[in-house]
Amino acid sequence: MELRGLGYVGIGSREPEAWRHLGVDIMGLMPGDGPPTAEPGPLWFRMDERCWRVAVHPGEADAFMYAGWELPNRGAFEAGVDELQRCGVKVRRGSEALRATRGVADVAQFDDPFDNHHEIFYGAMIDETPFAAPHAGGGFVTDGVGMGHALYVVPSSSDALDFFVRIMGFRVTDEFAWGPFGAVFLHATPRHHSIAWIDLPLPGGPGLNHVMIEAASLADVGRAYDRAIDAKVPIVNSLGQHSNDPMLSFYVGAPGGFNVELGWNGLMIDERTWNVRTYTGRGELWGHRGDFMDSIAEAKDPAAP
Repeated sequence: MELRGLGYVGIGSREPEAWRHLGVDIMGLMPGDGPPTAEPGPLWFRMDERCWRVAVHPGEADAFMYAGWELPNRGAFEAGVDELQRCGVKVRRGSEALRATRGVADVAQFDDPFDNHHEIFYGAMIDETPFAAPHAGGGFVTDGVGMGHALYVVPSSSDALDFFVRIMGFRVTDEFAWGPFGAVFLHATPRHHSIAWIDLPLPGGPGLNHVMIEAASLADVGRAYDRAIDAKVPIVNSLGQHSNDPMLSFYVGAPGGFNVELGWNGLMIDERTWNVRTYTGRGELWGHRGDFMDSIAEAKDPAAP
């Protein structure tokens, strides 16, 4: 597939206003009106000129609902649907109502082997009102690389490789090898990774671990970190810098039971000269102290202090 990165995400929530607080007041997203064709209901958040990048759907459960992967045009979209079906993936073509809700020219839904919900789409609507958010002076890094990345916990790294590389067309950027366990990072654009997974037995089990959004300035990350501390938002991992991106970021616990990472200055790769790398360490240059990274250290070395 000719993937253009992570285009949007959808979240279910019993307390949508908690997401408004986290998204707008802490992370600096811009509240939006969503697609003009959509029915009322969801909360919509903007990161750029798109009508929306994050949708929060009020409901009876807190859950990550779907990740939307962008394709450039109708030909690429139809080829993507055909490829999924040829590989035995059950694809649900989007109805007129779903296209209107997503604000796209066309969309199709499917599940990966681990029951995570995905969509492919093309033709996202643009909001001609300039992006302006009071807590994101520098904006977000989205142009040509998508809205960020998603990292999942999976029971089998080899099954994930087969699905996301062979069927969906992601390309491996680098890997972590921790004995029988590991993590794999894949790209579809110059962004170091748009999707990643880890097969360590982490608390919470399989499913989405976190979504990352990238601020365009270090100051926006630092100010958001201060706002999170002041608002007593649960900081899952402190400020730190990854060894493979090497993005500077922090993680907060979100109402949906997963985490949100806000980062800055993630690596953009040139695929013409890129070589896949394998890491064996903790994965951090410094910082990122807290639940997620501590769980990784404990799972790969239970005897570690």
